[in-house]
Amino acid sequence: MVEDEPNKRREIESAALSADEPHSHSKPFGRFWGSHYFTKWAAISHSLYELGLEEGSTVLDVGMGTGWTTVFLAESGFRATGVDIAPASVRVGQRRAQRSGVDAAFKVADMDTLEMGETYDAVLVFDALHHSTRQSEVVRRVAEHLKPGAWVLFGEPSWLHSISLSARRTSNDLGWIERGISVRQLKSDCRRVGLGEFRRFYEGTAPFTPGLGRFCWEVGRLLGAQVNVSPQTSVWLAARKPGI
Repeated sequence: MVEDEPNKRREIESAALSADEPHSHSKPFGRFWGSHYFTKWAAISHSLYELGLEEGSTVLDVGMGTGWTTVFLAESGFRATGVDIAPASVRVGQRRAQRSGVDAAFKVADMDTLEMGETYDAVLVFDALHHSTRQSEVVRRVAEHLKPGAWVLFGEPSWLHSISLSARRTSNDLGWIERGISVRQLKSDCRRVGLGEFRRFYEGTAPFTPGLGRFCWEVGRLLGAQVNVSPQTSVWLAARKPGI
């Protein structure tokens, strides 16, 4: 139950406090967010199309935050449903969809106990799983919401997030759970519930102004992600539910 878990209460409270702040409604646009999330969205869009998802497909966006990914999915031609534990985030998502003129559904739901009563052509879990202490249960719940032959795409911070100073500050200041995600463990959790046919994807570098130092940093991040993991780069893993 949410009321028994302080970290979940803090997520809900934080969402309520920031619901009327301009940056909550503008994500990922504006100086507050920079270009960070545009790189993430490019990885999501590329991955879904590479997985063969067609226009009109149903996509469940788990842990959608303020719903910008849900709206982007709808604008891309998918029938998108976004869910989040915080009622305030759902309201922000609904207002965002109205402002953008897209048809998207939003519901309050805890990914730890997810039960939508239907299955989808794809599920997106972006920047959400690392806030849960019940990773294996979330993966099981996600698998139950996939149609036969459907894909789930995870996009989460790597194990480096566990030792990140910014993650520790967020956890201390806001009370959220901030974990890093191990690809090996995530694959193991997927296999346990019958998901497989894994595919890895990699996000590109961020835009930058000329300078040898910045260039070397971006090249290092890109190479590191290809080999294992690198700072500020998400782990992108897709897993498929067997078809009929």
